[in-house]
Amino acid sequence: MNWNVSRLDSQAAEILFKVSPSEKVTVLLMADEHADNAHSDLALLKRHHDEARELNAPILKFGDTFCAMEGKWDRRKSEAALRPEMRGGNYFDKLVSWHTGLYMPYAKNIAVISDGNHETSILQHHQTDLAERLVHNLRSVGSQVLHMPFTGFVRFAFNLRNRHRTSVVLHYHHGYGGGGEVTRGLIDQSRTRGQYEADIYFSGHIHRRNADENVMTGINQSGRVVQRNQVFFRAGTYKREERGGTGYHTEKGRAARPLGGWWLDMTPRRERNAVTLDISYRPAT
Repeated sequence: MNWNVSRLDSQAAEILFKVSPSEKVTVLLMADEHADNAHSDLALLKRHHDEARELNAPILKFGDTFCAMEGKWDRRKSEAALRPEMRGGNYFDKLVSWHTGLYMPYAKNIAVISDGNHETSILQHHQTDLAERLVHNLRSVGSQVLHMPFTGFVRFAFNLRNRHRTSVVLHYHHGYGGGGEVTRGLIDQSRTRGQYEADIYFSGHIHRRNADENVMTGINQSGRVVQRNQVFFRAGTYKREERGGTGYHTEKGRAARPLGGWWLDMTPRRERNAVTLDISYRPAT
């Protein structure tokens, strides 16, 4: 691997790439896999993980990796959403074992698993940390994966073989709210940018997928006026919400939602005595 992961703080991690100038690196950003839900698209989920493995790309999972709604005490439970593998008296143990098997082939690529509301709800009500247990199992086979909280930062740092270094900072928050049909979560960008300093922002939760760009103008330490690009990502889900014209999602007036996350491409460029980063992105579909 030409990258490694380290913890900087309880809410911050760094992924350090060791590359040559003009060598592109790719990162897979995703959320809301809900993989254990019977209606999740496992074929699509595995295809994106396979592509990340082929690209040597770190995989960052920002919440609701688990669905975990089919326990006997959960009022949201649905027999139709319960996978046969989860049936039995030790539901949470089966969840951890099943997810471990699903993600084990990609253990070396998974860099971050952060909490979403589905994981924190189980911890609050049942006193078991599903994400931490999954991370423990993946790390036991050599994964670098870190368990991160509901919100935090990831710094993408680049050590070039000519000894130059540059970095960009991603701020993530699993997400909140309902994602209205008109605003589609875009209004949250203004709130987020007013509270956290970063180059890239990422959230999920409402099962929308969109991207928006912004340019900040200011002065650097030399007194020169400079511009800094910002990009805000909202990830889709891997659970098919619209099924047969009935169910909770339909009854709330919500239609089908986009599936998949985002590919983030970063290429360091040497320019005189400085290093810049070309950043581009594309939906993982």
